[in-house]
Amino acid sequence: MFKIDVEKQLGNILIKCSFEMDYPGITAICGFSGAGKTSIINMIAGLITPDKGIISYNGREFYNSAKKINLPANKRFTGYVFQESRLFPNMKVKKNLLYGEKRKSDASLNCSLDDVCTLLGISHLLDRYPQNLSGGEKQRVAIGRALLSHPEILLMDEPLASLDETRRSELISYINIIQKHYKLPILYVSHSVDEILQLADMALYMEHGISKYFGSAVDVLNKAAVKMSSHASYNTIFEGEIEKYDEESSTALIKFGGGYVESSCEKVEKGRKIRFSVNIHDVVLSTKKPEGISIRNIYKGKVKEIVQQPNNFYDILIDIGDEIWARISKGAYNELAVTENSILFVMIKSAAISDTLKLVH
Repeated sequence: MFKIDVEKQLGNILIKCSFEMDYPGITAICGFSGAGKTSIINMIAGLITPDKGIISYNGREFYNSAKKINLPANKRFTGYVFQESRLFPNMKVKKNLLYGEKRKSDASLNCSLDDVCTLLGISHLLDRYPQNLSGGEKQRVAIGRALLSHPEILLMDEPLASLDETRRSELISYINIIQKHYKLPILYVSHSVDEILQLADMALYMEHGISKYFGSAVDVLNKAAVKMSSHASYNTIFEGEIEKYDEESSTALIKFGGGYVESSCEKVEKGRKIRFSVNIHDVVLSTKKPEGISIRNIYKGKVKEIVQQPNNFYDILIDIGDEIWARISKGAYNELAVTENSILFVMIKSAAISDTLKLVH
Protein backbone atom coordinates (compact mmCIF):
# COMPACT_ATOMS: atom_id res chain seq x y z
CA MET A 1 0.00 0.00 0.00
CA PHE A 2 1.37 3.39 -1.05
CA LYS A 3 -0.09 6.52 0.54
CA ILE A 4 0.62 10.20 -0.02
CA ASP A 5 -1.18 13.13 1.58
CA VAL A 6 1.00 16.24 1.43
CA GLU A 7 1.08 20.00 1.03
CA LYS A 8 3.96 22.12 -0.26
CA GLN A 9 4.17 25.80 -1.20
CA LEU A 10 6.46 26.20 -4.21
CA GLY A 11 6.69 29.82 -5.29
CA ASN A 12 3.16 30.98 -6.07
CA ILE A 13 1.70 27.48 -6.41
CA LEU A 14 0.39 25.36 -3.56
CA ILE A 15 0.86 21.63 -4.12
CA LYS A 16 -1.85 19.55 -2.42
CA CYS A 17 -1.91 15.87 -3.29
CA SER A 18 -3.71 12.93 -1.73
CA PHE A 19 -4.17 9.40 -3.06
CA GLU A 20 -3.57 5.76 -2.17
CA MET A 21 -2.69 2.79 -4.36
CA ASP A 22 -2.58 -0.83 -3.29
CA TYR A 23 -1.46 -2.79 -6.36
CA PRO A 24 1.86 -3.26 -8.21
CA GLY A 25 0.76 -1.71 -11.51
CA ILE A 26 1.51 1.48 -13.41
CA THR A 27 -0.09 4.67 -12.13
CA ALA A 28 0.15 7.72 -14.37
CA ILE A 29 0.39 11.22 -12.89
CA CYS A 30 -0.97 13.56 -15.54
CA GLY A 31 -1.97 17.18 -16.11
CA PHE A 32 -0.79 20.30 -17.93
CA SER A 33 2.70 21.76 -17.51
CA GLY A 34 3.01 23.40 -14.12
CA ALA A 35 0.33 21.20 -12.56
CA GLY A 36 2.77 19.83 -9.97
CA LYS A 37 3.37 16.35 -11.43
CA THR A 38 7.17 16.28 -11.08
CA SER A 39 6.99 17.94 -7.67
CA ILE A 40 4.92 15.00 -6.41
CA ILE A 41 7.42 12.32 -7.37
CA ASN A 42 10.29 14.51 -6.16
CA MET A 43 8.60 14.59 -2.74
CA ILE A 44 8.20 10.81 -2.85
CA ALA A 45 11.87 10.39 -3.79
CA GLY A 46 13.03 12.73 -1.02
CA LEU A 47 14.32 15.42 -3.38
CA ILE A 48 11.74 17.94 -2.11
CA THR A 49 10.50 18.11 1.48
CA PRO A 50 6.75 18.75 1.93
CA ASP A 51 5.56 21.42 4.33
CA LYS A 52 3.30 18.88 6.00
CA GLY A 53 1.66 15.50 5.50
CA ILE A 54 2.47 11.81 5.17
CA ILE A 55 4.23 9.64 2.57
CA SER A 56 4.34 5.91 3.30
CA TYR A 57 4.80 2.58 1.54
CA ASN A 58 3.71 -0.74 3.02
CA GLY A 59 3.54 0.80 6.48
CA ARG A 60 7.05 2.30 6.29
CA GLU A 61 6.87 6.07 6.57
CA PHE A 62 9.13 8.06 4.24
CA TYR A 63 7.80 11.31 5.62
CA ASN A 64 5.50 12.26 8.49
CA SER A 65 5.46 15.90 9.55
CA ALA A 66 3.60 15.19 12.82
CA LYS A 67 6.18 12.58 13.86
CA LYS A 68 9.11 14.59 12.41
CA ILE A 69 10.07 11.69 10.13
CA ASN A 70 11.89 12.57 6.92
CA LEU A 71 13.99 9.72 5.51
CA PRO A 72 16.87 10.78 3.26
CA ALA A 73 16.53 9.88 -0.41
CA ASN A 74 18.98 6.98 -0.19
CA LYS A 75 16.89 5.32 2.55
CA ARG A 76 13.60 5.42 0.64
CA PHE A 77 14.59 2.75 -1.90
CA THR A 78 12.95 4.41 -4.87
CA GLY A 79 14.33 4.10 -8.39
CA TYR A 80 14.15 7.31 -10.45
CA VAL A 81 14.19 7.68 -14.25
CA PHE A 82 14.40 11.32 -15.35
CA GLN A 83 13.38 13.01 -18.62
CA GLU A 84 17.03 12.98 -19.65
CA SER A 85 19.05 9.84 -19.00
CA ARG A 86 21.53 11.62 -16.68
CA LEU A 87 24.14 8.93 -17.26
CA PHE A 88 27.66 9.61 -16.05
CA PRO A 89 29.60 10.51 -19.24
CA ASN A 90 32.95 9.30 -17.85
CA MET A 91 31.61 5.82 -17.07
CA LYS A 92 30.89 3.00 -19.48
CA VAL A 93 27.37 1.59 -19.58
CA LYS A 94 28.19 -1.32 -17.25
CA LYS A 95 29.56 0.98 -14.56
CA ASN A 96 26.55 3.30 -14.96
CA LEU A 97 24.21 0.35 -14.52
CA LEU A 98 25.92 -0.84 -11.35
CA TYR A 99 26.27 2.61 -9.76
CA GLY A 100 23.57 2.05 -7.12
CA GLU A 101 23.67 -1.74 -6.84
CA LYS A 102 24.75 -1.89 -3.19
CA ARG A 103 21.64 -0.07 -2.00
CA LYS A 104 19.03 -2.60 -0.87
CA SER A 105 16.27 -3.15 1.70
CA ASP A 106 14.55 -6.35 2.81
CA ALA A 107 11.66 -5.56 0.45
CA SER A 108 13.80 -4.31 -2.45
CA LEU A 109 13.52 -5.61 -5.99
CA ASN A 110 15.88 -8.55 -6.45
CA CYS A 111 17.42 -8.47 -9.92
CA SER A 112 20.76 -9.14 -11.57
CA LEU A 113 22.78 -7.31 -14.21
CA ASP A 114 22.31 -10.16 -16.69
CA ASP A 115 18.55 -10.28 -16.09
CA VAL A 116 18.10 -6.53 -16.55
CA CYS A 117 20.33 -6.38 -19.63
CA THR A 118 18.41 -9.24 -21.24
CA LEU A 119 15.00 -7.69 -20.49
CA LEU A 120 16.02 -4.28 -21.84
CA GLY A 121 18.10 -5.56 -24.75
CA ILE A 122 21.25 -3.69 -23.70
CA SER A 123 23.79 -6.50 -23.20
CA HIS A 124 25.70 -5.40 -26.31
CA LEU A 125 26.09 -1.84 -24.96
CA LEU A 126 28.03 -2.61 -21.76
CA ASP A 127 31.42 -1.44 -23.03
CA ARG A 128 30.18 1.77 -24.65
CA TYR A 129 30.22 5.30 -23.24
CA PRO A 130 26.92 7.24 -23.05
CA GLN A 131 27.95 9.63 -25.84
CA ASN A 132 28.00 6.65 -28.22
CA LEU A 133 24.37 5.69 -27.49
CA SER A 134 21.17 6.74 -29.20
CA GLY A 135 18.44 8.51 -27.22
CA GLY A 136 16.44 5.32 -26.85
CA GLU A 137 19.51 3.34 -25.75
CA LYS A 138 20.36 5.96 -23.14
CA GLN A 139 16.88 5.76 -21.66
CA ARG A 140 16.98 1.95 -21.56
CA VAL A 141 20.28 2.15 -19.69
CA ALA A 142 18.78 4.75 -17.34
CA ILE A 143 15.86 2.40 -16.64
CA GLY A 144 18.31 -0.45 -16.07
CA ARG A 145 20.32 1.65 -13.62
CA ALA A 146 17.12 2.48 -11.70
CA LEU A 147 16.19 -1.22 -11.54
CA LEU A 148 19.67 -2.24 -10.40
CA SER A 149 19.44 0.20 -7.50
CA HIS A 150 16.99 -2.43 -6.16
CA PRO A 151 14.00 -0.12 -5.62
CA GLU A 152 10.72 -0.87 -3.90
CA ILE A 153 8.98 1.68 -6.15
CA LEU A 154 10.01 2.98 -9.59
CA LEU A 155 9.47 6.70 -10.35
CA MET A 156 9.52 7.86 -13.98
CA ASP A 157 9.38 11.54 -14.94
CA GLU A 158 8.31 11.80 -18.61
CA PRO A 159 11.07 9.37 -19.66
CA LEU A 160 9.95 9.35 -23.31
CA ALA A 161 9.58 13.12 -23.80
CA SER A 162 12.82 13.56 -25.78
CA LEU A 163 12.34 10.52 -28.06
CA ASP A 164 10.88 10.24 -31.55
CA GLU A 165 7.76 8.17 -32.21
CA THR A 166 9.63 4.97 -33.10
CA ARG A 167 11.87 5.06 -30.01
CA ARG A 168 8.88 6.01 -27.86
CA SER A 169 6.95 2.93 -28.99
CA GLU A 170 9.96 0.73 -28.23
CA LEU A 171 10.36 2.13 -24.72
CA ILE A 172 6.63 1.72 -23.99
CA SER A 173 7.05 -1.99 -24.72
CA TYR A 174 10.10 -2.23 -22.45
CA ILE A 175 8.36 -0.42 -19.58
CA ASN A 176 5.44 -2.84 -19.80
CA ILE A 177 7.81 -5.80 -19.91
CA ILE A 178 9.72 -4.78 -16.78
CA GLN A 179 6.52 -4.05 -14.83
CA LYS A 180 5.05 -7.45 -15.66
CA HIS A 181 8.34 -9.25 -15.03
CA TYR A 182 9.16 -7.65 -11.68
CA LYS A 183 5.62 -6.75 -10.48
CA LEU A 184 7.08 -3.40 -9.44
CA PRO A 185 4.82 -0.42 -8.64
CA ILE A 186 5.55 2.38 -11.12
CA LEU A 187 4.55 6.03 -10.78
CA TYR A 188 4.76 7.46 -14.29
CA VAL A 189 4.59 11.22 -14.94
CA SER A 190 3.29 12.13 -18.39
CA HIS A 191 1.19 14.67 -20.27
CA SER A 192 0.78 12.27 -23.23
CA VAL A 193 -2.65 10.65 -23.46
CA ASP A 194 -1.26 8.06 -25.91
CA GLU A 195 1.42 6.95 -23.43
CA ILE A 196 -1.08 6.74 -20.58
CA LEU A 197 -3.52 4.70 -22.68
CA GLN A 198 -0.82 2.16 -23.55
CA LEU A 199 0.80 1.97 -20.12
CA ALA A 200 -1.34 2.96 -17.17
CA ASP A 201 -3.78 0.94 -15.14
CA MET A 202 -4.61 3.87 -12.86
CA ALA A 203 -4.15 7.62 -13.13
CA LEU A 204 -3.95 10.71 -10.95
CA TYR A 205 -4.93 14.01 -12.56
CA MET A 206 -3.30 17.18 -11.21
CA GLU A 207 -4.55 20.70 -11.85
CA HIS A 208 -2.85 23.89 -10.62
CA GLY A 209 -1.04 21.85 -7.96
CA ILE A 210 -4.13 20.06 -6.69
CA SER A 211 -4.90 16.35 -7.11
CA LYS A 212 -8.35 16.37 -8.73
CA TYR A 213 -9.13 12.81 -9.85
CA PHE A 214 -7.75 9.38 -9.04
CA GLY A 215 -9.01 6.07 -10.41
CA SER A 216 -8.83 3.91 -13.53
CA ALA A 217 -6.83 5.54 -16.32
CA VAL A 218 -9.82 5.61 -18.69
CA ASP A 219 -12.17 7.15 -16.12
CA VAL A 220 -9.66 9.81 -15.07
CA LEU A 221 -8.81 10.80 -18.64
CA ASN A 222 -12.50 11.11 -19.51
CA LYS A 223 -13.20 13.30 -16.48
CA ALA A 224 -10.17 15.47 -17.20
CA ALA A 225 -11.09 15.86 -20.90
CA VAL A 226 -14.61 17.06 -20.12
CA LYS A 227 -13.42 19.43 -17.40
CA MET A 228 -10.72 20.96 -19.59
CA SER A 229 -12.81 21.15 -22.74
CA SER A 230 -14.88 24.34 -22.42
CA HIS A 231 -15.89 24.74 -26.08
CA ALA A 232 -12.83 22.85 -27.37
CA SER A 233 -13.00 19.46 -29.03
CA TYR A 234 -12.31 16.37 -26.93
CA ASN A 235 -12.59 12.59 -27.06
CA THR A 236 -14.45 9.98 -25.03
CA ILE A 237 -12.13 7.05 -24.24
CA PHE A 238 -13.25 3.42 -24.08
CA GLU A 239 -11.66 0.14 -23.07
CA GLY A 240 -12.51 -3.15 -24.69
CA GLU A 241 -11.29 -6.55 -25.84
CA ILE A 242 -10.74 -7.98 -29.31
CA GLU A 243 -13.62 -10.40 -29.98
CA LYS A 244 -12.48 -11.47 -33.44
CA TYR A 245 -10.42 -10.31 -36.40
CA ASP A 246 -11.35 -10.62 -40.08
CA GLU A 247 -8.16 -10.80 -42.14
CA GLU A 248 -9.98 -10.41 -45.46
CA SER A 249 -11.40 -7.01 -44.53
CA SER A 250 -8.67 -6.11 -41.97
CA THR A 251 -11.43 -5.39 -39.47
CA ALA A 252 -11.52 -6.03 -35.75
CA LEU A 253 -14.65 -6.57 -33.72
CA ILE A 254 -14.16 -5.05 -30.27
CA LYS A 255 -16.36 -5.86 -27.30
CA PHE A 256 -16.83 -2.94 -24.89
CA GLY A 257 -19.40 -1.61 -22.44
CA GLY A 258 -21.70 -0.38 -25.20
CA GLY A 259 -21.71 -3.71 -27.03
CA TYR A 260 -19.50 -4.16 -30.09
CA VAL A 261 -17.65 -1.75 -32.32
CA GLU A 262 -16.03 -2.46 -35.70
CA SER A 263 -12.83 -0.80 -36.77
CA SER A 264 -10.15 -1.28 -39.40
CA CYS A 265 -6.73 -2.13 -37.97
CA GLU A 266 -3.65 -4.27 -38.41
CA LYS A 267 -3.93 -7.92 -37.42
CA VAL A 268 -4.44 -8.40 -33.69
CA GLU A 269 -5.07 -11.51 -31.60
CA LYS A 270 -8.41 -12.34 -30.02
CA GLY A 271 -8.60 -11.44 -26.34
CA ARG A 272 -6.16 -8.51 -26.50
CA LYS A 273 -7.09 -5.57 -24.32
CA ILE A 274 -7.48 -2.40 -26.34
CA ARG A 275 -8.43 1.22 -25.79
CA PHE A 276 -9.95 3.59 -28.31
CA SER A 277 -11.48 7.04 -28.37
CA VAL A 278 -14.25 8.86 -30.22
CA ASN A 279 -14.21 12.59 -30.83
CA ILE A 280 -17.40 14.46 -29.93
CA HIS A 281 -17.62 15.75 -33.53
CA ASP A 282 -17.63 12.18 -34.91
CA VAL A 283 -20.81 11.13 -33.09
CA VAL A 284 -24.11 11.39 -34.98
CA LEU A 285 -27.46 11.35 -33.17
CA SER A 286 -30.94 10.35 -34.32
CA THR A 287 -34.34 9.93 -32.67
CA LYS A 288 -35.06 6.90 -34.88
CA LYS A 289 -32.97 3.86 -35.71
CA PRO A 290 -31.39 4.61 -39.09
CA GLU A 291 -31.62 2.22 -42.01
CA GLY A 292 -29.81 1.97 -45.33
CA ILE A 293 -26.67 3.83 -44.22
CA SER A 294 -22.99 2.92 -44.31
CA ILE A 295 -22.32 3.49 -40.61
CA ARG A 296 -21.91 0.09 -38.89
CA ASN A 297 -21.66 1.17 -35.27
CA ILE A 298 -25.15 2.11 -34.04
CA TYR A 299 -26.26 2.12 -30.39
CA LYS A 300 -29.42 2.97 -28.51
CA GLY A 301 -28.98 5.08 -25.40
CA LYS A 302 -30.43 7.48 -22.87
CA VAL A 303 -29.43 11.13 -22.42
CA LYS A 304 -27.74 11.59 -19.05
CA GLU A 305 -26.52 15.19 -19.20
CA ILE A 306 -26.78 18.28 -21.42
CA VAL A 307 -24.15 21.04 -21.38
CA GLN A 308 -24.70 24.23 -23.36
CA GLN A 309 -21.42 25.55 -24.69
CA PRO A 310 -20.76 29.30 -25.10
CA ASN A 311 -20.72 29.03 -28.92
CA ASN A 312 -24.34 27.81 -29.23
CA PHE A 313 -23.42 24.15 -29.39
CA TYR A 314 -24.66 21.50 -27.01
CA ASP A 315 -22.63 18.63 -25.54
CA ILE A 316 -24.85 15.62 -24.93
CA LEU A 317 -23.81 12.73 -22.64
CA ILE A 318 -25.54 9.48 -23.64
CA ASP A 319 -25.48 6.18 -21.77
CA ILE A 320 -25.13 3.33 -24.29
CA GLY A 321 -23.75 0.89 -21.72
CA ASP A 322 -20.67 3.09 -21.58
CA GLU A 323 -21.11 6.85 -21.57
CA ILE A 324 -20.27 8.83 -24.71
CA TRP A 325 -20.28 12.55 -25.47
CA ALA A 326 -21.66 14.06 -28.69
CA ARG A 327 -21.68 17.70 -29.80
CA ILE A 328 -24.57 19.07 -31.87
CA SER A 329 -25.62 22.49 -33.07
CA LYS A 330 -28.39 24.50 -31.49
CA GLY A 331 -30.56 23.85 -34.56
CA ALA A 332 -30.08 20.09 -34.27
CA TYR A 333 -30.68 20.25 -30.52
CA ASN A 334 -34.02 21.97 -31.08
CA GLU A 335 -35.11 19.68 -33.93
CA LEU A 336 -34.29 16.53 -31.95
CA ALA A 337 -36.02 18.03 -28.89
CA VAL A 338 -33.30 16.64 -26.65
CA THR A 339 -34.03 16.48 -22.93
CA GLU A 340 -32.53 14.49 -20.09
CA ASN A 341 -33.69 10.84 -20.32
CA SER A 342 -34.46 11.20 -24.06
CA ILE A 343 -33.82 8.00 -26.01
CA LEU A 344 -31.45 8.55 -28.92
CA PHE A 345 -29.57 6.41 -31.43
CA VAL A 346 -25.82 6.99 -31.50
CA MET A 347 -23.80 6.42 -34.68
CA ILE A 348 -20.01 6.25 -34.99
CA LYS A 349 -18.04 5.76 -38.21
CA SER A 350 -15.44 3.00 -38.08
CA ALA A 351 -12.93 5.34 -39.71
CA ALA A 352 -13.27 7.70 -36.75
CA ILE A 353 -11.99 4.95 -34.43
CA SER A 354 -9.22 3.22 -36.39
CA ASP A 355 -6.55 5.89 -35.85
CA THR A 356 -7.19 5.95 -32.10
CA LEU A 357 -6.72 2.25 -31.30
CA LYS A 358 -4.11 1.62 -28.59
CA LEU A 359 -3.26 -1.91 -27.51
CA VAL A 360 -2.71 -2.25 -23.76
CA HIS A 361 0.45 -4.30 -23.31
